[in-house]
Amino acid sequence: MTDVNGTVAAIRTGLESNLIVHDEQVVFQGDDEAHFTVIQANVSLGNVEDGNAAGLIDTKSELDEEAKLDAESVESDVDRDAEGKRRVHPIFFAQVNGGQPGAVCIAVHDGRLLLARHWRIATDSFEWEFPRSMGAPGEVSGATAERELETEAGVKATSRRLLQMMHADTCKLRDSIAVVELAVDSESLDEAGVLADGSLAGLDDLDGATLAWLTPEEIDTMIAEGNIMDGITLASYLIWKTRREADEAVEEE
Repeated sequence: MTDVNGTVAAIRTGLESNLIVHDEQVVFQGDDEAHFTVIQANVSLGNVEDGNAAGLIDTKSELDEEAKLDAESVESDVDRDAEGKRRVHPIFFAQVNGGQPGAVCIAVHDGRLLLARHWRIATDSFEWEFPRSMGAPGEVSGATAERELETEAGVKATSRRLLQMMHADTCKLRDSIAVVELAVDSESLDEAGVLADGSLAGLDDLDGATLAWLTPEEIDTMIAEGNIMDGITLASYLIWKTRREADEAVEEE
């Protein structure tokens, strides 16, 4: 049985010193429906050149002779098996097929932001999120965001702005995601029939809704009450608010 805690501790020690990646291999290749490729990286720990394994000592030069011997023992024993061979640990992560960045849509109309409500199998629950999509081959992130907005809400953006690239999970996902602000005017909403079908809703009208245009204050309330739990949405919202505050500060100068 694998000693999970020991493995995690060893890998953390490796990150503080020398982590050696021996190779990577694809262990699952998704199709057009699965979208993801799962990769296994085989890693081990290198020698601890300064004797600083797990933060035990500072520098060898400051140690007496007995401590130096202890340090050498630590170096030789770090992450080795009973036969003295360096242990190799598998680390699994995923990447989107083709490595194309995805995009998060922060659609803005008259100071309101669009949220979509989806049933997510992984959490076995409905989640309020910003619309998002994986990128298509050869597609720039802004175009991915516009495509997803039209697919999700039937609305066309009048302009777009890339706010920032981010990683959804630096431990398990290799790919980056673009956070894109999309401006939507009233004409686009009218053409999509958004007002007519009731999807332009305030915080009091969310029961049964699948799309909602909410003010930042309403979104803040949802976050405070634990009604938005999607990490990508929370991070993207923080990025958008930070950029908006920076823009407003520049305008006031």
